[in-house]
Amino acid sequence: MTQGHPPPGHADPRRYGAPPPPAQPVPWGPPPPPRSRRGLWIGLAAGALALAVCAGTAVGVGLGLRGDDEDGSAPKAAAGANGVTVTDAELTALLDRHSKALAAKDLDGYLAAFDPARKELIAGQTQLFHNLAKLPLSVARYETIEKQGRVSDAFGQGVTFQLDVSFVHQLDGFDLAPVAEWYRWTIVRAGKDAPIQVTAVTGAPAGGNGDSKTVYYPGPWDKWREIHVERTPYALIITDAARADLARRYAPAVDKSVTSNLAVWRANAPPEPVSDKFVVTLAAGKDEMTSLYRIGTEKATEAGYSVGMVAAERKDGKNTIGGTRIVVDTRDRYFTRSGGDNDAHMVLRHEIAHSLMTPRTDPAAVDEFSKLDEWVVEGFAEYIAFHGRPLAASERTAPALQLVRTGWNGTLPSNGDWQKSGLLTFHYWLGHTAMTHLAEKHGEPKLFRFVEAVYAGAPTDRAARDVLGVSLDEFQAGWADYVRELAG
Repeated sequence: MTQGHPPPGHADPRRYGAPPPPAQPVPWGPPPPPRSRRGLWIGLAAGALALAVCAGTAVGVGLGLRGDDEDGSAPKAAAGANGVTVTDAELTALLDRHSKALAAKDLDGYLAAFDPARKELIAGQTQLFHNLAKLPLSVARYETIEKQGRVSDAFGQGVTFQLDVSFVHQLDGFDLAPVAEWYRWTIVRAGKDAPIQVTAVTGAPAGGNGDSKTVYYPGPWDKWREIHVERTPYALIITDAARADLARRYAPAVDKSVTSNLAVWRANAPPEPVSDKFVVTLAAGKDEMTSLYRIGTEKATEAGYSVGMVAAERKDGKNTIGGTRIVVDTRDRYFTRSGGDNDAHMVLRHEIAHSLMTPRTDPAAVDEFSKLDEWVVEGFAEYIAFHGRPLAASERTAPALQLVRTGWNGTLPSNGDWQKSGLLTFHYWLGHTAMTHLAEKHGEPKLFRFVEAVYAGAPTDRAARDVLGVSLDEFQAGWADYVRELAG
């Protein structure tokens, strides 16, 4: 799951995979296509953090403006009687006015940047303005990332170029620090004395990452004509206003899932969670899931995922995680069938487990983190999702035990094999049993310490030696015996 994960799905997401269809004796369905560990889907779900870091670094330190330098030769050449140019100072002033208009709830001022003749654009920006007004924003400002294209013309022909803009924002009480969503504005100045106008808006990619399509775009506020925001003691639930009833219906399940996870966390005395409130978006179908908080090009296949958001500014010279976003598919069978705790609660607890761990990641260790062992990340989320319940409560257990009995090599699944055809759900179960065995043998406090060490960038073998006092090979051997004993 990514952190979208499949329950029992990214970072980046960790993602919750679908369960096997009824009566199917092996892990369900074809597995989702391989996902890049370099995209922001890791939720960290955990691979997406690399892209997030790419984006966060760019925002945190400020990218240079590609295109004509306002002090360079091209703008000077355009400064003649008929020349047309757009300076960096003008662009900064434009974004400053836009930010102030949003803060002042001044719709006319907010729309002043956009070409009034573009009716569809004006309608979209108007709905965005009203949607943003529904969010508890303690920070909301627009900043330049970079510009691309010619910003000057010496012959008075006008200029058109792209300006990548960072929407720096913080959801009060939910984000630890401001995060950034990237837009790409098309800027036009038709003539020397013409105003600067925005004629199109879309998402902007992180130029340094080839897997990036956009950076956290679109948010729910961009996607839906009108959003509904349901505030609970532990969550900010966002969905299409047409599905406000679903937000109200699932609000108790979200809060129950949060409080259940926090109880497990606090009972095992790790450092306090950095946040006890979460942002949850309710999507309708995989297409909606795929498009929300977009970074990579991967197609969502899971019931839910958690996305880690890199902070827009560095802290003490380092990148940090500013917050997380959980997305669930309310059309997935986990949400539509009449089950029990194997359903919505389980998906929510799995994703919240990812979101609890994600902020504890050090993006400076991104190389190590991009190699984070899936069996640790997904196994921990599964363990928390089913905490206090036997392994038999997981739909993965029965088909997994069949595979163990028919021939299994007794090894922890590698990242390369994680999504191997037909075995994805089996690998989730193996991760789950690894965490269960670890907790039974070494105690839950050490389980948390071990997982935290891995998230912080420690190689899994070193984390095992430092926290558990055994090598990874020794742990694996004991766990393999445990699994075979389960299979009888």
